[in-house]
Amino acid sequence: MVESSIKNFAESVSGQSMADELRELEITHVVTVPDTHQRTLLDLLYESRDIEVVTASTEDEAFAVHAGLYMGGARPMLIIQHVGVFAGLNSIRGISTDMKVPTFALVGLFARDVTKELRDNRNSAVRQITPLLDAMNIPYFELNSANDLRVIREGYDLSLENLGPVFILVGERTN
Repeated sequence: MVESSIKNFAESVSGQSMADELRELEITHVVTVPDTHQRTLLDLLYESRDIEVVTASTEDEAFAVHAGLYMGGARPMLIIQHVGVFAGLNSIRGISTDMKVPTFALVGLFARDVTKELRDNRNSAVRQITPLLDAMNIPYFELNSANDLRVIREGYDLSLENLGPVFILVGERTN
């Protein structure tokens, strides 16, 4: 076997290990505009039924449903693609930030070239996601390997502490 000299900045993380982390957080609902990047995680959640999955049509709808679940006493979170952050920005600002709704999301970096750093990716939405989050003062963590699974708890706890949005950028497709 020939070893590759190409360094990957992200590697696939087990959907099962991510689902286990969500169960430890006692997440009750996942609101999603389905993310093919996190398909294995979503498939596991759909099958298990111990965490209810609510499928939304748009990111604006997803952020509103998430807020309603939170206000009703649930422990919800979101699973979306990074382009959904761009699409739902006004809802993020108005609901998550201004209304102070803890909003925790796993954000798949669809079409990311894992052999490049985010800022060097050809895909403009991949390149621009972290500068956008910085400009909006939205904390984020990168989940680029199984060694980073701890950021799920850190991000969730920070969203509750800050009463606002915190996003986990999932660097490679789940397996």
